[in-house]
Amino acid sequence: MRSPRAAVLLILAAAAPAAAVDFGRAAVGTAGSEFLLMDASARGIAMGGAMAAVTDDAASLYWNPAGLAQIPRMSATFMHAQYAADITSDAGAYAARLNDTSVLGAGVRYLDGGSIEQTDINGLAGGTFHPRSYVGEVGWGQSIYDLSDSEMDVAMGVAARVIRTDLGLKTANGYAADFGVQSRFYASALTYDVSAVIQNLGKGQKFDQVRDTLPTRIHLAGAVRPIKPLTLTGEIIAPINNAPYGALGAEWELEIARDVKGSARAGFNSLTMESLGIASTLSLGFGVKLTNLSFDYAFVPMGALGTATHRISLSFNLPAKISRRYRER
Repeated sequence: MRSPRAAVLLILAAAAPAAAVDFGRAAVGTAGSEFLLMDASARGIAMGGAMAAVTDDAASLYWNPAGLAQIPRMSATFMHAQYAADITSDAGAYAARLNDTSVLGAGVRYLDGGSIEQTDINGLAGGTFHPRSYVGEVGWGQSIYDLSDSEMDVAMGVAARVIRTDLGLKTANGYAADFGVQSRFYASALTYDVSAVIQNLGKGQKFDQVRDTLPTRIHLAGAVRPIKPLTLTGEIIAPINNAPYGALGAEWELEIARDVKGSARAGFNSLTMESLGIASTLSLGFGVKLTNLSFDYAFVPMGALGTATHRISLSFNLPAKISRRYRER
């Protein structure tokens, strides 16, 4: 085994969860700040959330910070999500290349819980309150040339974030960080990707006497492109407050006209299968790319809740600069 490949496999193995009481069904309900797990791009949501191995734009701040290293020049993205019970979420991110190996990104996320009636211990109405949560984050993606060769590219990344929740009568702050690695292998007939991410390590929020546990998750992910238009992705996800679950995604991309591309997407995520039923595990979506501007949509049914959620993303991605001499060839 060549030394760069051995190094990458060692990193991925180190990210696998050790046996612990936390990573199981008995831990459901033991973590706070769950809004940190609300996915941040319609493309990834349509693919079942299985994005850690293939993310390559500013939304990598959420999916896997190592994906920032894949940005050629600049990437900006914005997503709006409409959930049940008038809950909405918005996320925006921007990233730009600093040099041949490094990309710096920053983003914000906002969750609006809508208006909720307030009652006292006796059940008497006491007006309304409006819960809101905020996230500010920065990330760094780095290509690791010392671990790369003609058969493999390796990138690593880190993201750090500040979180704040305002419940009206109470506010709380917290801090979190993500670490990720993303590798692409060229040695076989098929190009494939392997990835590992640890999300939400840090200091949780404290509203009263006890500080909440952050919703830490570990992702082990892979992707393959059996034919040029098709990308297949898969992940095993181990959350600290639940049993491990799986996610699968597929994307078919075609060139419709010059500078116009279209994508059809589908996904499966088993997290809510037991609580909301099989319908809630499925997702569908599409994307349209006009030169450097992309529009993406995702539809996710809520199963037993009898409703569905809709996510819309807009992104702008500048490709790598091409020299005038190259363009004239």
